[in-house]
Amino acid sequence: MISDTESNIARINPIIVTEIDEANNRIKTNYKALTNLLIKATDNQVWFITQSEEASNMVEIISVDEDSGWITLGETYAGFFNMDEGETLEFFNPFINYKIINNKPLFKDYPTHIEEEYINYIQSGGIIKRAENDYVLLIPVVFGAHEKRAIYHATSPDLENWIFQEKKLLSTDQIPFAKRTGNVFSTGNPLELQDGTFLVLLGVEQPNGNFTSAYMIINKVLEIVKQPQEIQIPEWHGASQNSFPLAVTKHNGLYRVLLHRRSSNFIESEIHEITTKNILELFNTNNGVLSSQVIHKAKNETGYLHGKADDASYISYNSKLYILIGSEELPSEYLTSFNREYGLMSLEDKQWIHDERSPLIVNPVNIYNKYPEFEWTSDHLGGFISPLIRDDYLYLFLTFGTDNPDYLISGIKIKLE
Repeated sequence: MISDTESNIARINPIIVTEIDEANNRIKTNYKALTNLLIKATDNQVWFITQSEEASNMVEIISVDEDSGWITLGETYAGFFNMDEGETLEFFNPFINYKIINNKPLFKDYPTHIEEEYINYIQSGGIIKRAENDYVLLIPVVFGAHEKRAIYHATSPDLENWIFQEKKLLSTDQIPFAKRTGNVFSTGNPLELQDGTFLVLLGVEQPNGNFTSAYMIINKVLEIVKQPQEIQIPEWHGASQNSFPLAVTKHNGLYRVLLHRRSSNFIESEIHEITTKNILELFNTNNGVLSSQVIHKAKNETGYLHGKADDASYISYNSKLYILIGSEELPSEYLTSFNREYGLMSLEDKQWIHDERSPLIVNPVNIYNKYPEFEWTSDHLGGFISPLIRDDYLYLFLTFGTDNPDYLISGIKIKLE
């Protein structure tokens, strides 16, 4: 789906410095595919060398000599680069695969308050194509320090120019099984039903603080035509559960649903998939399950997939089905970031297979020291991501942020092969 290029992190395990030339500020490493470091980014952003957790050391690459193997370095933009022989590093350029739409947050007038309430941050909650030039992005809004969350929306004619609408669609005081002043959010792109309405997946905070899996149905003018209902699959609802759905799609006559379960210490650790031929029968009566399996368990993985498993979205392209999967990299053999990085899985012979190029979407982290326009992107990436294909581009809506104090919703686009 994404063109067959190198990941935006050039890796072997590990890349080490093998020779140094301090007088000319250049090094050699054991990384052989130097051609990859010549691939141009979307706006010709340079490659960097990074070291340490969350790329806290950042050095630009000036030139690469494929024949001799010498890599000439430029300015150090963050930290201190240890170029001694045997030191480990990564090559890093987040913009090999994507471009941030307009290189800024999604809204010209970024919402900070609704009525008198302070907005902590906003996130993507699924995108609806209502007509050829009419798109709706559902937007969960977090008030205060995660005190409560409600669902609003934005509109766009082209996926690049958006207007935030201060009209509340849903809050927990409308949901009988929710904590009255708590969190409700939508996940994944709403599923269009045969009558033209849309099934919206929901995560709902219960009175005891655990989350449960639910859904509602809305029409094209965003009226709720079926009030939020708990999904009646025993393993995915109830006060003792702490889980919620991530995505739903229909592919080759089967409905597929991704759900994730949090561990006892509230870390999002597992992603499950359930298939059925009748999604409403499954959700309402727990009938019609064709398969149910764990497709990702973070604690069994390595690298960027090891830390968490908290975001996954289906993407259909050229009759094939993919999952864009995001996980949060806790301390591991990789250096780039503790935060979410995204890779692909593809459905092959009824099995989900990880794309070996992953991660394909990574945090810009400290590059704002060279490119100041990206300072607002440096801390956070993801949670939750909303994909849509238009004009041979994959558009993804997600949060970036510095966490000082806000996460800022934005969009990125990726040229398809």
